[in-house]
Amino acid sequence: MEGTQSVQSAQKLMWQRKIKLFLVVAVVFSLIFCVARQNVSMFLSERKLEELASRRADLEKSVYLMNVELSSLRSRERMKRIAQEQLNMIPITPGDVRLIVYE
Repeated sequence: MEGTQSVQSAQKLMWQRKIKLFLVVAVVFSLIFCVARQNVSMFLSERKLEELASRRADLEKSVYLMNVELSSLRSRERMKRIAQEQLNMIPITPGDVRLIVYE
């Protein structure tokens, strides 16, 4: 009987060791998984940030170019040239201005 009890206690001890080993492996795997996931998340966040910074720089350049184009379109010389060339307008002189008063 003692032989059976010693075998059973040895098996019980073996199962306890296996469970402890399994738990240790599970905890280590969980820690490794969490660290790896955090690193991947940080990498993806940094990549997205770089893309957004690049897009912002492109948009700022586009806004600058549009402002330059807008200022050239607002130019009085350009408007005068278009009025004279395309609309056949002539510059006015002070003698062309008449004051009309309605009573």
